[in-house]
Amino acid sequence: MGAELFSGSPTTHLVPIGGDHPRYGPFEDVAFVPSPLPRVTPQLSMGTFTAVAAARAALASLDSSARRLGNPAILRRQTLRREAPS
Repeated sequence: MGAELFSGSPTTHLVPIGGDHPRYGPFEDVAFVPSPLPRVTPQLSMGTFTAVAAARAALASLDSSARRLGNPAILRRQTLRREAPS
């Protein structure tokens, strides 16, 4: 993705980085640095609050189920295979 897509963004800035990769040698690039989040909690509509609460409940249920598995790595391996490029 080109750095020009982020130039002038109000929510981030780019910082030049560089180094020496052991295999590929010296490199220069830019790092994406997001602006800090506001310290004030945003006001949510009732629909958004309900959706966040439902998502939190679903994650809690998933966490509870995962804790009962003898070997949770079995599920993680399948997920990683689906995400990995072929």
